[in-house]
Amino acid sequence: MSAAARGGAEGDRREEQAAASGREEGRVLAERYRLLERIDEGGAGEVWRARDERLGRDVAVKLLGAEADPAFRERFTGEARRAAGIAHPNVVTVFDEGVDGPDAFMVMEHVRGRTLRDVVEDRGALTPIEAARVVAQVADALDAAHAAGVIHCDVKPANVILDERGTAKLTDFGIARAARGPAEHELIATPRYIAPERIEGKTPTAASDVYGLGLVAYELLAGQPPFEGMGTEDILRERLEGAVPSLRRARVGIDPEIDAVVAKALARDPARRYQTAGAFARDLLAAVRGERTRTTPVVPPAPRPLPRRRGAGASSVAALVAVLVVAAAAVLLFMNFPVRIALAPSPTQSATPGARVTPSVVGKDIEDAAGQLIAVGYTSPVPWEVRAGARGTPCGVVEQQPAANAPVPSGGAAKLFLAPGADCRLPKGSR
Repeated sequence: MSAAARGGAEGDRREEQAAASGREEGRVLAERYRLLERIDEGGAGEVWRARDERLGRDVAVKLLGAEADPAFRERFTGEARRAAGIAHPNVVTVFDEGVDGPDAFMVMEHVRGRTLRDVVEDRGALTPIEAARVVAQVADALDAAHAAGVIHCDVKPANVILDERGTAKLTDFGIARAARGPAEHELIATPRYIAPERIEGKTPTAASDVYGLGLVAYELLAGQPPFEGMGTEDILRERLEGAVPSLRRARVGIDPEIDAVVAKALARDPARRYQTAGAFARDLLAAVRGERTRTTPVVPPAPRPLPRRRGAGASSVAALVAVLVVAAAAVLLFMNFPVRIALAPSPTQSATPGARVTPSVVGKDIEDAAGQLIAVGYTSPVPWEVRAGARGTPCGVVEQQPAANAPVPSGGAAKLFLAPGADCRLPKGSR
């Protein structure tokens, strides 16, 4: 097909979708959910913002078209019911499911925010601490799902929404699993984020979701997915036969510990991966904070007695007398030297131009802010608290005490106040 023909076909497809969207807009499902606007689409259906006219709230509706076969609808309904049993702050809540005419649908919590896919497209790579905090939230969601016997099967950035408060919410539980056809090797989930064992047709397990979370971590840290630019067949071949993707090759400056943690989550053999999403997230946070670094303690050698030489006692006395004579001469010289040097102010006095002053840390990450305050002389740890109603970057510093440019007192303590955020979980004063 020529480029012009492909372009024409793509244009026709968009027109058909727009026409279909126009027909669906305003439709009421089950005499309750009014479709307002289509917000996403994928292989398992469309997602609409809708209005629950019975309860007077906005919801998200996953809508399957009439082309979905009966077996798919049955699996879709079963997975919706299982997903509804997961109550967790990092999981998009499932409220309802049903059938309206030829269409099956699922009603979910409507989250106002952006997917991780959109965030990475706009910002590129996140900082390691930002990425680790998001991964930790998704890991909590996955651990809760696995405890309830639910495997997600399609963990990817497009299925994680960051709401307006910075809370990560995992959505589309079980949709990929429901979409599996009669053939066990059929792949409906996104090939770029599928685990090696699923390519081989094996049953998905919790380890399959850990692999997906490892790919999410990789993309957040590298700013792009592994095997970027490859076609689907090449990606699947690399996943089965190639080396584990290296973060350090994708992004200069990534710590080897972080690379090692992500590589373990991406091990080809499920038995060699982290066995829980939470274990992966904990190691990633530790690596980001430098807590995983292991150093061999330096043990000083055992003291050895100095060899005794003949006449050592007399030599020692002579040396001591010489030192005392030099010290006395230095004291006499200092007493007769003109006093022209001003005494340094005490730590409690006002700062002079050469004294240490408090840096401005407003707007910084809690770890960076605490590190700067400790570096200029404030006591460690630096306590902090979240200030309700404050505006700013979630978990970022909005106020500091003492204020910027104040003198640093000896042994003085500082305190930080943060904007509200869903994952301000660092222990107080941690570095």
